[in-house]
Amino acid sequence: MNYYMAELKLRVDAGTDLSWIRQSLDAACRRLDGASPGLKILSAIHIPDDGRLSCIVTAAGREDVLRLFEIALLPSARVLEVVDV
Repeated sequence: MNYYMAELKLRVDAGTDLSWIRQSLDAACRRLDGASPGLKILSAIHIPDDGRLSCIVTAAGREDVLRLFEIALLPSARVLEVVDV
């Protein structure tokens, strides 16, 4: 499995419940489970000052990560392969 960082612009109003983001990503992961084994969200953080969502994901390939965000109904993400150090 490879590690990927996915970043996207996601501005939300202050005080908004952000749990829907993780729920949406988890549901998309479950939906893709058979087609993309090993796909897993390791971390999902929202940076309010930047209006940005940043996720670390394990996946077989970059396309699996892009598909994850598409199914989660989130904006297109910039996906980069990263290395755990």
